[in-house]
Amino acid sequence: MDNPKFITLDGIRTRYFEAGQGDDLVLIHGGKYGTFYSAYHWSLNFHELSKHFHVYALDKLGMGDTDNPKSDADYTMAAVIEHTRAFVKTLGIKNATLAGHSRGALPAARMAVDHPELVKALVIFDSNTLPAEDPAMAYDFYTKLEVGAPPVPDREFILREPIANSYSQAHISEDFVQEMLRIARLSRTLEARKKMETFLEAVFLPSMREKKYETLKLIQAGRLKAPTLIIWGVNDQSSPMKLGLDLLQVIGAVVPRTEFHAFNQAGHYVFREHAGRINQLIANFVKSL
Repeated sequence: MDNPKFITLDGIRTRYFEAGQGDDLVLIHGGKYGTFYSAYHWSLNFHELSKHFHVYALDKLGMGDTDNPKSDADYTMAAVIEHTRAFVKTLGIKNATLAGHSRGALPAARMAVDHPELVKALVIFDSNTLPAEDPAMAYDFYTKLEVGAPPVPDREFILREPIANSYSQAHISEDFVQEMLRIARLSRTLEARKKMETFLEAVFLPSMREKKYETLKLIQAGRLKAPTLIIWGVNDQSSPMKLGLDLLQVIGAVVPRTEFHAFNQAGHYVFREHAGRINQLIANFVKSL
């Protein structure tokens, strides 16, 4: 992915990529403040999808090459949702398919709930952020990965998560590694990582849970209108497939056109591990509407 563009949203300089023609498709990556996710995580999907759609892929607030929040009080999921909303509205994106992975699924779903007039379809990839929490499941996957983290992330450290969270490492290309490593060494990333040592439990996670259950209640009340495609990796370690099936029950109860597709031999990075099949799946689903 090359030729990045930048736009300023409420004082936040935001990086995004844009390509293709046709109906709009917005790709919203996962991760939280201080991690190494970015729009580049869609590098195996972006160009192929641009043959079918007018594709946008943005760096979320405080991630990639997008500015950190302006105040400590904004290290929240609410701020991520508002930043995503500003991106869609400022660029005049309409009749769009919103695709969210992991912690990008909640902003995508919330946009679809709040602005059904702007959203044609919703695509959700492996997420433990949008489904209701299951008390039978452990939620310490990411906490364990941070044990012994170096002050400045090195190659070995940035590969902990994608290696542990993938069924196969074939998708972990050198360009992907280099982009994560570049982002990991940015001053804004190091600043966000430092802040999250305090804000994760005190600010971010409470905000995330509040927006999660608020959004689920709105979905159950019938506010989600968009046909929804849920895609999951059977072998996902951080977001077990039961969470996806639980989400299917919630959304399927109110959205008649809801589909669930599980990919065997795929982990949290199902959209990269089976990129070709998933790109075609999304294109077929949206074109059938």
